[in-house]
Amino acid sequence: MGTFKKILFSIIIIGLLFIAFMMFGSYGDGYRAGALTKVSRKGVLFKTNEGEMFIGTSIENGDGDVESGGVINNIWYFSIKNDEELLKKLDDALLNGHRVKLHYYQKYWRLFWVGDTKYIVDEMEVIKEPAH
Repeated sequence: MGTFKKILFSIIIIGLLFIAFMMFGSYGDGYRAGALTKVSRKGVLFKTNEGEMFIGTSIENGDGDVESGGVINNIWYFSIKNDEELLKKLDDALLNGHRVKLHYYQKYWRLFWVGDTKYIVDEMEVIKEPAH
């Protein structure tokens, strides 16, 4: 085997390992909680499931008074794992106005065939409201 073929073969193997790492490796994972505002299916060639969640944060002014401190509004954009049961649970929570806790993993880069974001949601739990 010539030197050129060895170098070309090495470059191809390294490239394939890099692509596999980007597809299956993740940068981190965690949970976010809030109210779903959107669940949709998008894309021209590659259809992906996308979502938005409202994450409101209350800020106190130091003496426990939330009203004078305010609220920070934040929308979190995420992609949804291609799982029919998960999509059904998300749709149900969205339509019924439930607060949810989502588990996600974060990719190094956005993979266009997986979703529009680096955050891929793979689990969902409805947050039970405390009894009054």
